[in-house]
Amino acid sequence: MAEKHRSLRKCQRNLIQQRVQMSSLTTSTGLKTKTRTGMEWECTAFYTSLFKSKVPIDSPPICQSTPTSIPDVLSSEVRYALQQAENDKAPGKDRIEIEMLKAGGPTLWQAIASRFSQYTQTLQTPAAWKESKTILLFKKGDKEELKNY
Repeated sequence: MAEKHRSLRKCQRNLIQQRVQMSSLTTSTGLKTKTRTGMEWECTAFYTSLFKSKVPIDSPPICQSTPTSIPDVLSSEVRYALQQAENDKAPGKDRIEIEMLKAGGPTLWQAIASRFSQYTQTLQTPAAWKESKTILLFKKGDKEELKNY
């Protein structure tokens, strides 16, 4: 709104209206749930089915590798990836912003590269990488229908 030279008060009012919490949610069976845990479960089920692949894919065979079969991640690769990342993005749970990683310099880039190399050698990823946070933004229509967010 500010960029379009419109009223900041209107912008603030619109943002406040968007922050209204859901009081109930219609489930996939047509019933209404008013508990937070019920709404969270419905959101999880809805978005899991929405983003789940409908095409069966065979998982590739993963064999235990020797330390020399997978090349180490280079600090130059980390630096390049950080340069490609956009600034002003919301940080994750760790509250680390991309600007901090870019400013870390070669010492930090080398530490990140060695950590990534460790993950590729052990074929394991941290549990935190499998977590996400979804923020529902209301579009239009019935506020109790999850498809309208």
